[in-house]
Amino acid sequence: MAFLRPGRIASADRAINHVIAYGQSLSSGWDGWPALSTRKRHDSLMLGRSVRPVSEDGPNWTPVGEAAFHPLVATVQDRGTGRLLSPLETESLPREASVLGETVLEAAVAEWRGRMRALLTPRRILASSAGVGGRTLEALSKGARPELFNRLRDCGRLARDLAAGDYGIAALLMLQGEHNGRGVDGGTADRAGYKALFLRFLDDFDADVVRGVAGQALGPAVFTYQTGGVFADDGMGVAQAQLELALECERVFLAAPSYPVTAKGLHLDANGYRWLGAQFGKVMHKVLTLGEDWQPLHPVSAVMDGAAVRVAFHVPVPPLAWGRPYVVHEARDWASKGFTVTDRDGVVPVVEAVLGARHVELRLARAAGQGAELRYGDHAFHLGHGCLHDSDPTLAQDSYQFDPVSGHWPEANIPALVGKPYPLMNWCTSFRITITPARPSP
Repeated sequence: MAFLRPGRIASADRAINHVIAYGQSLSSGWDGWPALSTRKRHDSLMLGRSVRPVSEDGPNWTPVGEAAFHPLVATVQDRGTGRLLSPLETESLPREASVLGETVLEAAVAEWRGRMRALLTPRRILASSAGVGGRTLEALSKGARPELFNRLRDCGRLARDLAAGDYGIAALLMLQGEHNGRGVDGGTADRAGYKALFLRFLDDFDADVVRGVAGQALGPAVFTYQTGGVFADDGMGVAQAQLELALECERVFLAAPSYPVTAKGLHLDANGYRWLGAQFGKVMHKVLTLGEDWQPLHPVSAVMDGAAVRVAFHVPVPPLAWGRPYVVHEARDWASKGFTVTDRDGVVPVVEAVLGARHVELRLARAAGQGAELRYGDHAFHLGHGCLHDSDPTLAQDSYQFDPVSGHWPEANIPALVGKPYPLMNWCTSFRITITPARPSP
């Protein structure tokens, strides 16, 4: 097990440790209704009566209700007015209603705080979302018009002033990539371009918010996810950039890909947000409490040997295993397990995928030729999903919920999940890599 180098990230040792979510719609809980985490957990806080501000898409972060700390709970919020909806109003929402609900924050903070409390650590966590749905990283960056980046400054200033002294930014949860991956609204989908833009965003965040507001010398840990599922792009420029950022930037940690959990289509459902949030919280505890380094399940190499490809992986908890990720609310399997091999002549069919403890052997219908590439979690053949995960036995502190009268879609009633803790095995990240030929025997 590797541990973090001292001074690599800011310590989460203040009286008030701020966790800020930023990005697109998955950072602010679009379609995450009905809210699940509606009861106070531990001693964590939010700023105002919701983790979100009144305006979902304005350049200012104004709290819902008074500017005061309140116990952290999930809320359902009208996207246009910012008004909080009652449980009765939520139950009556039509299926197509696009309102804000559960976010990754509530479960991420609850999971982290619950594990932290076992070590008797007297810290309090403050959770806030500053994200804006349907925006490129360019539009979320400093200097864009309108400057949505200002939401981060506003939120930090309010929290700092209320904390009255012992305040710090412990983590940034960055959930963005869908618009860029699809090249929407002029956003770059280029791998190198996205990485450069992300790193410039972090520099500006450090200058304006970390140092400018919190007065911290060190930047906080940055926890990301990987865009996938319905938003997967077969070029995989953004998905590959997100993985490489986590492997190359010492303060960026990719907690999980987004594809395995339940969803309503474009966005996650309430259980999906809470499930993904628990994955974030698990990794946050490893990094921020225990000081462990973290890398997700990802490929190390892909080597061709005749009509087979041996793919070696970094595996957090061996051995590797097959699972069935959720496509909306259906657990799906694929014979090729999410892998696609191509060369200059087209697709090379995967006949069989065989597991080892830390590798997968792909047996092909023919040997791949020049320009051989391996993709995992592509959209064309696997709807942005894959079946590979590790054997991490960790269970979330929260369980999958279904209540037919609260506003859940009927298909969310999944017997294999209802009433059981969310399983927190680590699913493989999507990727696109070159297949190298095997070295000849001496």
